[in-house]
Amino acid sequence: MKKGLFCLFFFCCTCVYGQYLNKDVKAVLEVVKSENIFEITSKAENISDINQSLTYELKVFKKNEKSGNESENNQSGRFVIAPDEIKKISFSAISSNAKNERVIILLLIRNLDNEIIGKARNVIINGEVELNEKKITLKNKPKDGIRLRGVVLEKVKTKPGRDFYGFFYSQFLSYNFTDSRIVLVEEVFSRGRTTKVHIKVDNKKVYEFFVQPKTDYLKNNANIAVKIIYNYFNKKEKDYIVKY
Repeated sequence: MKKGLFCLFFFCCTCVYGQYLNKDVKAVLEVVKSENIFEITSKAENISDINQSLTYELKVFKKNEKSGNESENNQSGRFVIAPDEIKKISFSAISSNAKNERVIILLLIRNLDNEIIGKARNVIINGEVELNEKKITLKNKPKDGIRLRGVVLEKVKTKPGRDFYGFFYSQFLSYNFTDSRIVLVEEVFSRGRTTKVHIKVDNKKVYEFFVQPKTDYLKNNANIAVKIIYNYFNKKEKDYIVKY
């Protein structure tokens, strides 16, 4: 990812940077239930006054809380949107009527620098759309400045790095973290052509691993990383031991 994310990181801590998700281009998810079928329409709304060339990624994660069975489907593509235009960018339909089943629908919109500029999320629980699901939002301004909760930033360089971030972010969302500390997923070059992913909380490294282009390997490290963050948020820093 580019310098913009580090500027956003700096803003979150010092309130000097003014770019938020859905500011220039808004991600919109419409979920309509028809019997046991959920029709998912993804849209983008260009709030800016210039043409935008963008990419989108629609992720659908299913998990049965009782059996532990999981599945994942992804859609992606490119599109161009004019100023003030609302454009339909994808349509899909899924079935979900099982008890103890949780479905997370996540729409991400990125610019040409691969920065996330728009995000929308819906959750289906036990066959019903959850209307009051917690979302990442700006809180009221406290005395020491604006504070965000549940924020994840990325700075990845390779396709396996981006794949890991997708797995990691979906797991992160499922925990509904309310901690105000900022999580950074950063990919750095190591020996030769290999890379490492560092997971940092408020710029303190809590987990790292060597990147490999294997889906199961990346998913496993994503699960480990989120669990470590969960433990980190719920333990005193002085008692925390970084794991690799």
